[in-house]
Amino acid sequence: MRGVTHTLLGAAVVLPIAVSREPAVAAGCLWLGMVGGGLPDWLDLRSDFKTQFRLKHRGASHSLIVLVGCAALLYLGLISLQGSPAAFGGTAVAPKDSTVAAWVAALALGIGSHLGSDACTFAGIRPLLPFSQWKVWLLPRFLRSRSDGYLDTVVRVLALVTLAFGFVVYAGRWIARP
Repeated sequence: MRGVTHTLLGAAVVLPIAVSREPAVAAGCLWLGMVGGGLPDWLDLRSDFKTQFRLKHRGASHSLIVLVGCAALLYLGLISLQGSPAAFGGTAVAPKDSTVAAWVAALALGIGSHLGSDACTFAGIRPLLPFSQWKVWLLPRFLRSRSDGYLDTVVRVLALVTLAFGFVVYAGRWIARP
């Protein structure tokens, strides 16, 4: 899949979490879903991790270890804010437990959407790297596509339609409030 598709899909998969939250938390969910959707490719194509850790495209950055590790780092970072609300000039920026859970889930779902969509391509993914070379595909061979093939277009359109529907539902909920 292309980067735009990964980003849109990351936002679309977290929509069920976002629509049930207040606007600031919902925006954070969508943003973290989008970040998660693009994170595996950023790690192995554009960041310094590529050279420092010799990452190859769809290598270790496309594994479950990165998903769990990134979610754990976000969780620890957000929980540390809860422990010291005075750390930011005396203002209380500590997120509630429900917000922490929503944001961590959003990041994990975003990364998961990236892994799932790449597993629908001819190349597939190796989700257990660096421990195993086992390869996974989510579609039968005749439905798989190139990263820039028909499947990219289908997923992108579905993600856009899902997001548009979600925004209408969300706006309707907030407008209808007394």
